[in-house]
Amino acid sequence: MNRTRHSAAEAVRAVMVARNLRAIAPDVDTVQTTPVYTEAGPRGARVAVRVHLADVLHLPLAADADQHRAAYDALRRAYPRAQWQSDEYRYDVPAGRLHRITPDMPADVR
Repeated sequence: MNRTRHSAAEAVRAVMVARNLRAIAPDVDTVQTTPVYTEAGPRGARVAVRVHLADVLHLPLAADADQHRAAYDALRRAYPRAQWQSDEYRYDVPAGRLHRITPDMPADVR
């Protein structure tokens, strides 16, 4: 089994993110973010980030816009160096790992 070890700071961050996400949606197991681009409007092109909350069976959770926004804010605070506006990410709550899933760059983010 190929397991990576967490440093103490990574372990604390994983616990804090899991605690925040479970307070937002108790059954959350995976959070996926996807950047969404719109056509150029009167103010120029706009980039938004779509957030998907899923349970242990990878089924979508029933959550409102405030819960999705809060989950995104929790991840942004925990991983400020992630390129949220350009890359797609998946956060595995039990493992406490953020994975970049953009096809160009399959590397993990720390």
